[in-house]
Amino acid sequence: MHQISKFNIYIFDCDGVILDSNQLKIDAMQRALESTISDLDKVKACVDYFRNNFGRSRFHHVDVFIEQFLELDKVTENEAKENILKEYSAQCKSLYLQSDITPGFIEFINQLSGKKYIASGSEQQELRDVFKARGLNVYFDEIYGSPTKKSDLVAGILKSNNSLNAAMFGDAISDLEASQVNNIEFIAYIPFSNVPIELAKRSQMANFKVIKTWSELSEDKI
Repeated sequence: MHQISKFNIYIFDCDGVILDSNQLKIDAMQRALESTISDLDKVKACVDYFRNNFGRSRFHHVDVFIEQFLELDKVTENEAKENILKEYSAQCKSLYLQSDITPGFIEFINQLSGKKYIASGSEQQELRDVFKARGLNVYFDEIYGSPTKKSDLVAGILKSNNSLNAAMFGDAISDLEASQVNNIEFIAYIPFSNVPIELAKRSQMANFKVIKTWSELSEDKI
C-alpha cells in the first residue's frame, strides 16, 4: 500500500467515514428538537449548527442549542436538554444498525497492519454496543467516543502507544483540528462530509491528502 503503510497507528472517525450515517443523524436530531421545541425557526437554526459542526459530541451540540439558539428560561433549560438528548439517543442505536458501511472501507482496513482505533463524537458505550452487534469491533483495537473531546481521545491513543507515527481519517473540521492539535497526519475523506468544500480547502492548505474513495490510498503519496 505504498506510504500509507508507514504509520503504525490508524485513527478513524465513525460517522461519514466508517458508516454512511451523517444524514440519518441530522434527521434524528431534527426530530428530537421538534419533539421538544415548537418554534421551527429555532429548530432550523439548531439543525444548521449541528450539520456545520458535525463530529462534535451531542453534549456539546445540545449545550450550544440551549445557550445560543433556544432562548429558554432557567426553569425549562434542564428539562429541554434532557428531553432532546433522550430523544436523540433513542434513535441513534437503530440508525447505526441500519447505516451502510462506506464503500471499500472493509477492504481498506484489512490492508492495514498497524493498530486501529475509532475516535468519534458519538457516545462511547452506544458506539461500542453497535459495533459489537454488527461484528465491526473486530477491526479495531479500541473504540472511543464522547463525552471526552475528540482531540483528547486522540491524545490518549497516542500516549498509550508512546508514538506520534499516526494518521487520522475524518470527514469533519473537528477531525482535522484534532489531528493538528496532536501533530499527526490527517486524511480527509469527503464523499459523505457535511462540509466537503471547506474541509478539502483547509486540509489542502495544511498539505493533507483529500480522498473520495478508499481505493485512492492504494497509491498513496503522503
